[in-house]
Order: sequence, then structure tokens, then C-alpha cells
Amino acid sequence: MKFGAAATALVMALTCGTGVAQTLGSDVNLTVKYGVLVSLTGTSGASGQLWNQATIVGVAYINKTLAQMGLGSHINAQLVDSQDSQSDAASGVEAARKLVSIDNVNVVMGDILSSVTAAVATSVTIPDHVVEFTGGTATSLPQINPKGIPPLLYQPPASNALEGAVLAQIIAAALGRKAAINVAAENDAYGAGLAADFKTAWTAGGGTIPEYVLYNENQPTLDTAAQQLVQGSPTGWLIIDFCTNLPKLTDPLQRTGQWNPQKTFGGDTLSDCKSQGQRAIPGMRVAKPYVGSGSTLPQYQAYYQQTAKGGGTFQGWTAEAFDSVIVSFLAALEARSSDPAKFAQYIVPLTNAPGTKYTFVQLDKAITAILKGEKVQYEGVSGPLNFLSNGATGAPAFQIFEIQPDGTSRVVKEMIVKAPAP
Repeated sequence: MKFGAAATALVMALTCGTGVAQTLGSDVNLTVKYGVLVSLTGTSGASGQLWNQATIVGVAYINKTLAQMGLGSHINAQLVDSQDSQSDAASGVEAARKLVSIDNVNVVMGDILSSVTAAVATSVTIPDHVVEFTGGTATSLPQINPKGIPPLLYQPPASNALEGAVLAQIIAAALGRKAAINVAAENDAYGAGLAADFKTAWTAGGGTIPEYVLYNENQPTLDTAAQQLVQGSPTGWLIIDFCTNLPKLTDPLQRTGQWNPQKTFGGDTLSDCKSQGQRAIPGMRVAKPYVGSGSTLPQYQAYYQQTAKGGGTFQGWTAEAFDSVIVSFLAALEARSSDPAKFAQYIVPLTNAPGTKYTFVQLDKAITAILKGEKVQYEGVSGPLNFLSNGATGAPAFQIFEIQPDGTSRVVKEMIVKAPAP
């Protein structure tokens, strides 16, 4: 009689979830809210649409995994809204205020433009203690993070400083480290920033820059800039611009009769203009951060292409947005809180050793490990994120492209650059 009562009590305890057989994670209630802030129209609209789709895919993948684990009823990710920054800092700030103050998002995904990111981070996300992941590459962005607290702004792509150093290396290998290189860049946060970082790296190695030309995108013509760029007997050229604006500069350069595309190099945005329906420059060589150093790019591409609705042709760099969604969700899960002020401290450790490494295809195992209190290291689609203490990525890979006679791009070299500690 006593044995039967004890057995009954044990069964009741297990059934009610108070015994040792309680389902892992049943005591966690968590919703992480995401908002996308990116240029969905205008000159950066094509890239913005891809960033938006990658975020949507990331949120959906998390929820699919949670549902399969039986956790979806009380742990989930939610994409609240996607706002168009219109490639404008003021518009971006207003859109961010809507996401943060009205939609109460925990994570802002974007912008991909450094100028918009800087404005949003300084006036909205950081003051309101909201985590933000940018696709912008300006070297100055991580410096916006306040000292003494975990970073709130994270930069998964390689910074301009690293790209500037890579450009200096490949130009030196091709033309000599003391060559004279004329530089042309669109005068915005991305163009002017990358040009300045290249100048620092290039002149430190003994190279010279006879002409250093910054121009505005909305100028009706760039004939004057083109004339400047063939002055000073340059050995080669570096052009930092977007594909849509490139012909405005290269057409008058061609007319000078003194420009050689074979001795011209470009920033990452010019790596594959043909795929964007724009004119490419055969012979140009371009440095671009590479997201395929991770082992799961093929699986990510397959899943993206199966699930994304619109946004344009798949681009590997969108893994930066996808990975950001995954790692921020895991950080919130580890903190058992959707409050960014609480979960931001877990983001850097989640991307660095020590810890068992998990990729996105092992997300269920990573979730289980975190719920068990085990140390996890998330290995991104784009390779090791290795976020530094200032929110910048730590060990990015680069690809060097050469534009072919038919306008397509071919990878001719790959390299990994270790970021210096902040």
C-alpha cells in the first residue's frame, strides 16, 4: 500500500513537470523582437532587399528549429517590421525611433550604410540600450560604443581599415609598394572612410598618392574628377564607388586616353557589377570580405533559396545578417532575457573560445547546450565571427576578384587578415 502511494506520487511529479524528467527549457519564456532598418529603395535598395530577406530567413529558421524541439510555444524570435531608411541618415533615425519606441524591438538589423548606422547608433539604439548589427564597414563605427559596458553596436563585416590594408597589399604585389596610385572615392562615410584607410596603409609602406579625389554622387558629371585622376603620372588607380555610379566616372576616364583599367583596383562594392545589371570594368581587381570561410555556406545558400521570397539573386554576404540574427538570439537565450542591456554581454563570448563549436545547422544542439548551462561558441556561415570587445569582427577572410572580358568576376586569391585588438 505504501509502495503504491509512493509510485503514484512519483508519476504525478513527473507528469506535472516538477521531477527530474521536466522538459528542458519548459521554464523559459522568451520572445526576441527584431526590426530591420535598411535602404529598401534607391541606389542601395538591391543590397538592402537582400539584407532584409536574410533577416527574415534567420528569424524563420530559429522558429522552425524551436518548433521541432517542442519549444516554439514559449521561446521564439519575431520580426516586427522592416523600415526603409531611404539611404538617408535623417530618415534612418526616424525609422529607427519607430522600431525602438513604438515596436519595442530588442535588436535593430541594419543599416548596411555606415552613415545611416552612425546616426542611428548615436541618437537611437545606444541611448535606448538596444542592440544593433550593421552591414556598414566604416572603421569608426565600433568606436561609437560607450566604454565600460558590453558593446551594443556590432559590425560583422570586415572594417574599412582591414580592407584598406588588403588593397595596399594586392596593389603593392601587382605594381610595387612604392607605386604612385591615384585615388577616387564617393564622398560618403563608406567611400571617404575606405579611401582614408587605404591612404594610411599605402603611404606607411612607402607608396604615394599624387591625386586624391572625393566627389559627390549627385554631381551631374564627373569629367573634372576624371581629368584630375590622370594627373601626376600615376602607376595605377583605386576607385571606391557603387556599381550604379561607376560609369559616370569611368566613361570620362576612358575619354582621356590616359587611363588603364588593367592597372585599376576597386573597393568591395565593385566586385560583381554585372550580377546587379550594371556595367563592369574588365581588368579591374577588387578586394572583398569573404563569407565562405565557414563550412556551412552551401547549406545556408540552399536554405535561403528555398525559403526567401523576393529580394533578388542570392549573395553570400547576406550571411552576415543571418549570423547576426542567430547569435543575438542565442545570447538572449543564455541571458534568459530579451532585454538587450542584459543579453549584450553574452554576444562577444558566444563568438569566441572557449566553448563547443556549433554551426547554424546544429542550432538545436546549441540551444540544448545553452539550456543546460554549457559554454557554446557559434561558428558563423561566414566563418568565425570572433567579435572583439568593441563589437568589430576579429578574423575576416578576403577574396580578390578580377573582372573578366565578359564582365563576370573571377576569384584569383583568398586571404585571412587578423584584426588588431582594440
